[in-house]
Amino acid sequence: MAGTADDWSPGSADDGGPATGGPVELADPATGTAAPERPGAAAGGQRAKLTGRGAIAVMFVLFFAGLLVSSWLHLGPLAGASFLAGAVLAAWYTKQRDLLTVAVSPPLVFFFALVGVKALTATGSTALSTVEGTALTLANVAPWLFAGMLLALIVAWTRGLRRCIADLRRDLRPELARRRPASPSSPGAYRPAKPW
Repeated sequence: MAGTADDWSPGSADDGGPATGGPVELADPATGTAAPERPGAAAGGQRAKLTGRGAIAVMFVLFFAGLLVSSWLHLGPLAGASFLAGAVLAAWYTKQRDLLTVAVSPPLVFFFALVGVKALTATGSTALSTVEGTALTLANVAPWLFAGMLLALIVAWTRGLRRCIADLRRDLRPELARRRPASPSSPGAYRPAKPW
């Protein structure tokens, strides 16, 4: 239904009005044309976008749950699989501007989740059991950690991690952003010596 906001009134789907009060397509008053569709609307909607903090929280919950279930069932690969899934999903669903944060944080988040799970499930001396269990689990899931980080970095790189790194470099060294290469016709430009 194309029209202006004044033309809309709540109604049922039978009389052309939205039955649930959903979004209404408005016409451009200057041209009278319908508003353009949102990007991704034709493809079945956009995927959810997480902020960097949200992605870290989701990873922590996924890692913690995977490690806890792995500890209870004595399934080492489940801990590694939770890391791989969490790191890749976080890289896939995070907003592009936060990819750098999500690209470097999975090992640290996994470590804190692992220490928490080992402290909860410790028997005997809590400190010794936590340290020992953490070291053994990290050794056991090392191939999963490597594979998960590699896949997460590949996903993040394809989604724009390179641009995030360039933005960080520019922010850290603002004089590089202001410096422009001189054109050959400018007075201070470098001119190679002529061979004759």
